[in-house]
Amino acid sequence: MPREQWAPTEGEKMLTRLFGTAASVVAGLVGTKLISVIWKGVTGEQPPTPANPEAQQRATIGKVLTFAIVSGASAAVIQAVTKRWTRKMAENR
Repeated sequence: MPREQWAPTEGEKMLTRLFGTAASVVAGLVGTKLISVIWKGVTGEQPPTPANPEAQQRATIGKVLTFAIVSGASAAVIQAVTKRWTRKMAENR
């Protein structure tokens, strides 16, 4: 017997998008904190971010670029993972 295809309603689609956005924001905040803690543990310095303007001014351009690359790459991975996770949750419903 063929399995019925489940089609989400517009309300369910909207809820899934909102949940996905919220999950991305929370995961991004956690990821940012984690990268900052790791940076401080490895370098012994505050991360060179706009939230730490003094650290940003003191850091060498190499450290600023390294932090930007690492934090940007982690943000991209976090976004991709949360989108896939949200999509899987919606499909497995």
